Amino acid sequence: MGFLLKIILFGVAVYAAWKTFSRWKGLWDKFVGKPDEPARPAPPPPRPPAEPLATRKVAIQETVQCAGCGAYNPADAEKCGQCGRPQSHPQS
Repeated sequence: MGFLLKIILFGVAVYAAWKTFSRWKGLWDKFVGKPDEPARPAPPPPRPPAEPLATRKVAIQETVQCAGCGAYNPADAEKCGQCGRPQSHPQS
């Protein structure tokens, strides 16, 4: 027999075995009943947000760029936090 014919016959045999098994399993489950599924723990409830976004207070500080090193520092700072150079405050 050719090799291809052997492969085809093996595939047909596996398919027949699978269909027979699934048929018998279906009959078994029909008369005996399906096994109980293990109980899963309930998922934890979602946490409520700490504070709604609309009422959250946001503090934004005005900053200025240092002329020496280019770092951004608070506008009310006396000198730069990185290079120590005194801040030149622009006139508003």
